[in-house]
This record gives sequence, structure tokens and C-alpha cells, in this order.
Amino acid sequence: MQSKLWRRLWHLGGGSFFPILALFIPKGALLITLGAMTGIFVVWEIARLNIPRVNKWMVSHLGVILKKEEGFRPTGTTYLLLASLAVFLLFEKYVAITSLLFLSIGDLVATVIGEEYGRPALFSKSLEGSLACLVSCLLIGMLMVGISPTMGLPVAVIGAVTAAIVELLPIPIDDNFTIPLFSGTMMTLTAICLG
Repeated sequence: MQSKLWRRLWHLGGGSFFPILALFIPKGALLITLGAMTGIFVVWEIARLNIPRVNKWMVSHLGVILKKEEGFRPTGTTYLLLASLAVFLLFEKYVAITSLLFLSIGDLVATVIGEEYGRPALFSKSLEGSLACLVSCLLIGMLMVGISPTMGLPVAVIGAVTAAIVELLPIPIDDNFTIPLFSGTMMTLTAICLG
């Protein structure tokens, strides 16, 4: 139970760190910081997955924030950093921020509600968790419309719906990577179509 709580806090804090930071520092500084951290994590992942002693040390010391299967594959944090770097390189700043908050908050809400109140109905996910994800992403989208000088409500709604669908679907790639990339892409395409 305590391990689950720490993982959730790590997901929320780690996932929200760079999108919130992006509101306060220039894009260049953000990309340098994010690029350096992503590079460090990728090198670390390569090392620990190829050197059993390093991997054993990591699992024994950081196991409280790791899922069991992450002892044998890249962690969700690495996928999150790769996605963060990609969305800030590819998309407009507020689209990137919104897509990452869909992940850090929406995906977490889906997990918490789904585990506490849901019953698996589709793709081993619960309707309750998926609806909670959608509602939380819509709220994030509306908040970002109020903050962003460029994002319109239709763009945010399309992004929120996309994030909720990607969270639900059994896509084999880690959703720490797919939720920001898919929702950011759909928000960008919607903005172009409406623009």
C-alpha cells in the first residue's frame, strides 16, 4: 500500500514538474534541462538493464516507486522524459504543457478511481476509471484555455478526449509516452484545422 502511494506521488510530481516549469522559464532553457535529464536517464537505463548488479541495486533502493515489471524493462519515468522532450520540441508550448498534464493528472485519476471504485469492463480497464480520466482531462483543458493566450476550447476538448481514449486502449507502448504524443498531435491538428 505504501509503495503504491509513493508511485502515485512520483507520477504526479514527476509528471507535472516540467509542464509547470515551462510556464516560468524560456523554452531554450527548458529544452537544455530536459534534454540533459533525458540523456542521463537513457544512459542509466541502458547500463542497469545490461549490468545485473546495477539493476539489482536500483530495484533494492528505488523499488518503492517502481512497478514490479520495471525491474526488467525501461521505467515509466524514462518514457515520460522522452515524451516530454518530444512534445516540447514538436508542439506549441501550451499544447505540450496540456498534453503532459493530461498524463500526470488524468492517468493518475483513472488509476485511483479505477482501482478503488471500478470493475474491469474493457481492455482490463474500468468504465469508472476511464470516465474519471476524461473528466479530469476536460477540467485541465478548461484551465489551460484560461491560461493560454492561444489555445481554444475545441482544441482542449479534442486533446482531453484523445488522452482518455489512449489511456483506455491496450496500446503496447507505455502510456507515459503515448498519452502526451497522441493528445498533443490531435490538439495541434485541431488547431490547424480551425486556424
